[in-house]
Amino acid sequence: MKPRCSARPSRPQAHGRYSLPPSAFTLIELLVVIAIIAILAGMLLPALSKAKSKGQQTLCLGNLKQLQLCWMMYANDHQDNLVPNDPNVGPGSKSWILGYMQDNSLDSTNATLLKQGTLYRYNDSVGIYRCPADLGRSTIGGKKYLRVRSFAMNCYMNGEDVGLNYGGYRGYTVNRKTADITKPGPSSAFVFLDEHQNSIDDGHFGFNPEGDKWMNLPAMWHNNACNFSFADGHADALKWRDGRTLQLKVINTVSTPNNPDLRKLQAILATK
Repeated sequence: MKPRCSARPSRPQAHGRYSLPPSAFTLIELLVVIAIIAILAGMLLPALSKAKSKGQQTLCLGNLKQLQLCWMMYANDHQDNLVPNDPNVGPGSKSWILGYMQDNSLDSTNATLLKQGTLYRYNDSVGIYRCPADLGRSTIGGKKYLRVRSFAMNCYMNGEDVGLNYGGYRGYTVNRKTADITKPGPSSAFVFLDEHQNSIDDGHFGFNPEGDKWMNLPAMWHNNACNFSFADGHADALKWRDGRTLQLKVINTVSTPNNPDLRKLQAILATK
């Protein structure tokens, strides 16, 4: 008989067992892995950022819808009269909201003032008064704090005739009752909006229904858009497309002739 041959050569043994040579990444392989991770992160981060922004906008629209419902409930309880929208939101005011939101104002971080507003009894959540994407901060004692409110109300919703008082424009009607909201109608007349972080002060969004001059400024933090609620109860975003609009930083000083964004806002502002 021929001697048997082993099917494969035996490997050196250590302590009676086979041992395999150690394996490890080379420097080049490690660099390739890091490069792949960096590429994937670069692809995912914009998508995650966009998803976060969209989520914030959805939450903001939800807050506006809740405030809008409070506005409608107030009118239903008060013989169709709209809630007061007084530019004076200091102590003793009967406006829908109390407290000034300017930088350095102690009111801007005081959630108790929200509770003193006329609408609070219809929804006792202070969270619905703020947009989660709001960029505004107040500096108090050298530190920056989030403001408690992001929203303001159309001046022509039981406020004052800003067009007449500040621009001499006649023929526009301040809506005192829901039945007054006719041109534009309830589905096109806005009530609340996100106000720009450099513009927000009282709860009264003062704006001219004609002309080329911006007064208070709408927000632009929802991917160059602003959220609005409307008198029929729905909420929606308006996209700003004119580059001059996106550069606005200071209230009541800038004129932008033939600006479609300005005309879009004026069209949903006042009844004539």
